[in-house]
Amino acid sequence: MIWIEMSKDKVHGGGEWGFTKCLWSPAYKIVGDTRRIWAYWDSLMRVKEGDIILHLRGDSNSKFIGHSIAETDGFITTLRPPDPGPNWSYADTFYRVNLKKFEPFDQAIELSTLFTQKENQLMYYFNVNKAKSSDEKKLLFYVIQNGNLRRQNGAYLSEVDSELYNILFSNSNINTTVRERLVIDQSNTYESQKTLPIRIGQSNFSKNVRDNFNHICCFPNCEVADSSFLIGAHIARWSDNSESRGDTSNGLCLCLFHDKAFEIGLFTLDDNLSVSIDIERLSYYHSPINQIIESNGQAIKDSKIPINIKYLRHHWARIGYRP
Repeated sequence: MIWIEMSKDKVHGGGEWGFTKCLWSPAYKIVGDTRRIWAYWDSLMRVKEGDIILHLRGDSNSKFIGHSIAETDGFITTLRPPDPGPNWSYADTFYRVNLKKFEPFDQAIELSTLFTQKENQLMYYFNVNKAKSSDEKKLLFYVIQNGNLRRQNGAYLSEVDSELYNILFSNSNINTTVRERLVIDQSNTYESQKTLPIRIGQSNFSKNVRDNFNHICCFPNCEVADSSFLIGAHIARWSDNSESRGDTSNGLCLCLFHDKAFEIGLFTLDDNLSVSIDIERLSYYHSPINQIIESNGQAIKDSKIPINIKYLRHHWARIGYRP
């Protein structure tokens, strides 16, 4: 997947949260006294390791200046950027994606030039996308205002499918550079050999965790038992806690649906291994996702090897849960 990061802030959080080092945003907006989701921030949770990020930098004179690789999947954390700026200092949880291998383009491409050269194609793409259903519609980094193409205000991270990518960059050096990078990153033998032990270790861990819960989703009242839809999910993530790697007591057997809900912090488990729903955050979602509220306070299914509470504390810290 390819994404466009649109950033005006030169500090961009500072330190290891700085521009090209990571993507980050608050996990919610404040509107009046209410927390609200913002789709262009929630999109960080859809980024996967290996995705390409195109960096669009500036305000009135925006330019595509380079690209990076996502080093991690998107995750939520209670850690704070050193300098979140006055607009984002309210937040106590943040979305983040670590980046690697930033490479500037030989020549930056001005957004205004693209808007001029590709105006008809971009307008057509925009109107086709606008007519799609809400499930199919893509988040775009631009809008049409008063008959003109403009940056979408607040569109921090937007998605780029092959059609939009080709409209924007088919005649530029970006096209060649990014495609070559995709091939290199996907076929690099050394990297494959280096990560093979990790992949094997994760596979063994997943099998052990599923065995531990008798190959059924441990979420209350969930009866998914088909191996194609079950995951041996980490509680304290593999990348964050080396001592937990391979420890079956650091795993939950979850179906794809409940694994995603756990990963993004819609629920965690309390000291008694009962489901604890983030009711406020869940209110942003519609049926059937919000139906997990029915299991709030219920215990997960029993396991042969008990879950270690110390790993749950890592999950609590990451999603901002306070028992």
